[in-house]
Amino acid sequence: MDVNRRAQQAQLPKGAKLYLPDEAGQKRRVEEALFTVFRRWGYREIVTPAYEYFDVLSQGTDHELQERMFKMVDRESGRLLALRADVTPQIARIVATRMREEPKPLRLAYVTNVFRYDEPQVGRYREFYQAGVELVGLPNPEGDAEMIAMTIEGLRALGLEQFQLDVGHSDFFRGILEDLGLDEGRARELRSALGRKDVSALERIVTALGVPAAATELLLALPTLYGRDEVLERAERLVKIPRSESALANLAEVYRLLRVYGLADSVLLDLGEVSGFDYYSGVHFEAYVMGLGASLAGGGRYDHMLGRFGYDCPATGFAFEIGRALLAMESQGVATLSPGPDFFIIDFTADKIGALALSRRLRDAGATVARDILSRPLEESLAYARQQRAACALVLGEPGAAGEQVRVLVLDGQGERRVLLAEILADPARHVPGVGGTHHA
Repeated sequence: MDVNRRAQQAQLPKGAKLYLPDEAGQKRRVEEALFTVFRRWGYREIVTPAYEYFDVLSQGTDHELQERMFKMVDRESGRLLALRADVTPQIARIVATRMREEPKPLRLAYVTNVFRYDEPQVGRYREFYQAGVELVGLPNPEGDAEMIAMTIEGLRALGLEQFQLDVGHSDFFRGILEDLGLDEGRARELRSALGRKDVSALERIVTALGVPAAATELLLALPTLYGRDEVLERAERLVKIPRSESALANLAEVYRLLRVYGLADSVLLDLGEVSGFDYYSGVHFEAYVMGLGASLAGGGRYDHMLGRFGYDCPATGFAFEIGRALLAMESQGVATLSPGPDFFIIDFTADKIGALALSRRLRDAGATVARDILSRPLEESLAYARQQRAACALVLGEPGAAGEQVRVLVLDGQGERRVLLAEILADPARHVPGVGGTHHA
């Protein structure tokens, strides 16, 4: 096979990501750590289909995201299908159509892949993985505080410490726009300048609007309304708009609850944040870590979404992006390789009876076991075992060994000894390290 042919066979489509065993092991550990947090908070797993009818999915999806869906035609019905580009609208539809009568609140969790036709970003490809939750049926600030507290617990479960959450409220800015009565074009320009934190563009747009002095002061202050308690106090002095004042009161209560959780130090309030403006209906947040130029988790309240499927019901949620979590762990030095098998069995006997019996006995005791099937010198087998990150090697039938003895080698250099095969089979936890929580030198 020529070099060009091999190169073509190794290529992936743009935006696709391959996880080789070590990477896949890290990815799985991140997912399991996050899902453990979700279970601790009482969330149950839901599994949604990878594709649905486009016209159904689009009911809960904004136009911009609809344009980035991967679409195909169903051969049977001729209807247009789409791969999921966001899990939340799927769960909103499922709750509205299948779980409407279940007692509220519903606590649902997922770990799944998502597909978006977009230029690859930091830690995100056109197929990427998310782990998240949806809390349905709880309208009060306790629900928003629970989402933020779970996100912080998830970050810590991944071993990340240098992080912060930026928390805002979409209705604060909506109230300002509503009061000003701007047309959609002007409102979009204002949002764009705020989203880019472009102060000079913001000043130019506000000057062109010709709004009263109080409104000008408020609009120009938005990028600076970023910090802790003092942000709420400053905003209260600047705004006299009922909808915005109500948003401030709601955000203040969420912040108070986070202080009760002991988590307020991890949170910065940002009233000038307008990302996800069309998606969220209330409190929203994003999590950032030092060394990563993009948020690795985010969420917020989306009370309007279930109404698109004919069921008015409050909801909030969040999701971690697994790829970005892996990058963040690497940047903070907490990404570790997955361990290999507990035991690697090297067998020089002809009949293999002892090795097979030992493998089965150790697996029955809860250990992970791999066997060296190849015939090769002992040192080569041990080198392979170390490369696979096995914890312990068990050598049977070694030339010169007495009878039914097993040589037990702890591969991190902590020593070795010889044990009768019958003794290990009778009580593996007593005679070999790593079975039943025991560790021997």
